[in-house]
Amino acid sequence: MAMSNDEEMDQIRRRFGKPTLGAAVYMALVSLATNAYLLHLVVNGEASRVGIALYGVLELIAYSVIGNITMAAVPKDLRVGSPDVPLPKRILAIVVMSAILCGVAWFAVHADTEHLDMLRNARDPFAALADLNILTPLALTITLAGCASFSDWFRWRGSGQPFVSGLALSAAAKFVTAIAAPIAAMLASDDIHHDAARATLVWCSVYIGIKCGLELFFLYWQYRGMPGKAAASRAQ
Repeated sequence: MAMSNDEEMDQIRRRFGKPTLGAAVYMALVSLATNAYLLHLVVNGEASRVGIALYGVLELIAYSVIGNITMAAVPKDLRVGSPDVPLPKRILAIVVMSAILCGVAWFAVHADTEHLDMLRNARDPFAALADLNILTPLALTITLAGCASFSDWFRWRGSGQPFVSGLALSAAAKFVTAIAAPIAAMLASDDIHHDAARATLVWCSVYIGIKCGLELFFLYWQYRGMPGKAAASRAQ
């Protein structure tokens, strides 16, 4: 039997539980800090289309891996909104979605042949990330996401209540970003063929703007408790 809109909304609320004010502020600051750093790289000519697009995909992969590791430490009957999927299938899903998102990113950055060639010829992945200037922001966001996830788990251990991951909706925002932002950035910079530096500036700025906007919007929606139609009508 198909679920009603209210039932579907209730399931979404259960999966993406409302964070505390402190957690919401923390996640907002993490988003602002990482995106501000990326924008700093762009303004100073230290970022590339390949680097920014790859960062978006790797950030999502990191969030997915951290979230799954955290969930693995929670008994199945206490995982709110997390389907009971075997570990091999979870890994396969991450690999398949990562490949799809890499394909979207490649399509949107195909004009950046210099950095694509550098990435193809790289023998050391970490050196390649460092050359693209995304190793530091990636390490920062992984560290902050790990701290947030551990905080969720530690708080759950103290309460004994069903566990809700605070990273879930953040990962959803990054997934939408990895699909929409590269295409929008490509379209915004597509007509700027005569000035490669300006095209890169526009491409990266549009991507980061969409990324930051989606992350903050999803966080605001989550913190508001995702009111359904009935709640919204009463609020008016």
